[in-house]
Amino acid sequence: MAMLSRSMRSGLEKAVSRYTRRNGDVPAVQRALLRSILRRNKDTAFGREHGFGDMRTIADYQRRVPIREWAQLIPYVEAVIAGRSDTLTREPPYFYHRTTGTTGKPKMIPFTRRCLEASRLTHRIWAYRNALDNPGLLKGRVLALLNAGVDGYTERREAYGSVSGNIYFRLPPIVRRAYSHPYDIYHIENVEARRYTLMRYAVEQSCSFACTGNAAGLLAMFEFADRHGETLIRDIHDGSLAAEFDVPNHVRAMALNVLQPNPRRARALAAARSRAGRLQPSDYWPDLAVLGCWLGGSMGHFAPLLREWCGERFRFRDVGYMASEGVFSIPYANDTPDSLLALHGIFFEFVPEHDFGRPAAPALLAHELEPGRNYHVVITTTGGLYRYAMNDVIRCAGMAAGSPTIRFLYKGGYVQNMQGEMVTIDHVMTAIAALTAEFGLRLQHFQVVGELSNRRYVLHIEPAGELPRAVLEKMLRSFERELGKNNENYAMFRADRLIGSPCLRVMSKGWFDRISQDHMARSGRDAQFKPSVLVGAVEHPEMVETAVELA
Repeated sequence: MAMLSRSMRSGLEKAVSRYTRRNGDVPAVQRALLRSILRRNKDTAFGREHGFGDMRTIADYQRRVPIREWAQLIPYVEAVIAGRSDTLTREPPYFYHRTTGTTGKPKMIPFTRRCLEASRLTHRIWAYRNALDNPGLLKGRVLALLNAGVDGYTERREAYGSVSGNIYFRLPPIVRRAYSHPYDIYHIENVEARRYTLMRYAVEQSCSFACTGNAAGLLAMFEFADRHGETLIRDIHDGSLAAEFDVPNHVRAMALNVLQPNPRRARALAAARSRAGRLQPSDYWPDLAVLGCWLGGSMGHFAPLLREWCGERFRFRDVGYMASEGVFSIPYANDTPDSLLALHGIFFEFVPEHDFGRPAAPALLAHELEPGRNYHVVITTTGGLYRYAMNDVIRCAGMAAGSPTIRFLYKGGYVQNMQGEMVTIDHVMTAIAALTAEFGLRLQHFQVVGELSNRRYVLHIEPAGELPRAVLEKMLRSFERELGKNNENYAMFRADRLIGSPCLRVMSKGWFDRISQDHMARSGRDAQFKPSVLVGAVEHPEMVETAVELA
């Protein structure tokens, strides 16, 4: 690959400028989108039931269509899957985005061609802006940690699969042509075989861009490549693919037809591994320009850990707020979780966080957001989700290019509350960030549990190395202090002794790996894994190694 040519840069600039102009008038864009959705679907079962044909204003829509959660939409979606395609949309879905179902029965999200058009535009504008801001983005190859696009078929032979697997097909051809590996690798079922084969291709080449949703997934890939460094180097030397991994015959045959002996590259990798004491991306990808991953919410903890493997030269680029229901935002700058709302494809409403669930809670429009305030997200899509509550909490960060900017914070309901203190993931993440900065620590993972039986909070950590007990005691005091700084109610209830002193538990090495393995066993996916950090019960409590309490 090569740097962007002058003509290509000019073309990308025009595309981004055109998109920005068309979506600069936020109220008009959103009003026109909703009007189009209602007009197209007025004769569906849902449209007739709610009177889409008579609606003239957004207020009409909000008055006649209640905000719904997934359980209330299931009968409509099941009717669509059963063949009554005009239940939700006039245009039948051509695909279903299937969630991993880690908290219940998997959801099947209808996805129409109009959804596809909107998502493709969102991803392409993201790619264009990324390339313009980072000229070295496509200097080398691209490693993308995704899932397979199709997981299976309904009884009517309609395909379903993950949202991440289908991103591959929505990116511009210039990005797809730069992939370091063939798409078929995503269909390798065995996780270790899939990881090894991806890295077998990628380590031999110089990648300038690596991306996924989950930053912890990239960390796992780099650690995996290091553990199998000797085997990788031998395979690169010989032009082979290790027989110890369960790679399907057709994928193995395709790989061996392409991968040729490369002794020079193998010698260079062996020398770099010997110098550094490990096989690391900063050595095998010297031209790495961008790592794309989620930077907001609980993922904000994991992204900085990638610098220990990849060095300081690259930039982070958030991949946007997205879910099985759609792609909701376009990150517009490096090294920030803030992004622009994708106004062209989703009609947005926002309920102030502390009003959500109340009978008369206000539902604000995109242009009515206030910087610094938290909101629950309610969406209406071209795929037939009408006033659907995502159970996601975002914060309005400000304005850019005439549009509100947002950052994902956490799933709604992820709150611990014993006395009215309402500790959220945001409070925990801020406290942990301060703690790790103060002590110069790297944590593989952490979880905070509200222990009702003892009326206290318990912090579980897996540190990267051994920590003396005196340091652990100081860390615990720091955690309590920082949590109180970020949550005045917690500080007040602690002062009144209505909440007890916190506790710190050190988990044994491999705790986070065990949690990751559990996820993979349940879902078979690693690109969308979002580790939990504020939980009702710690995962794998048998792995507690040391407990520290304040006197």
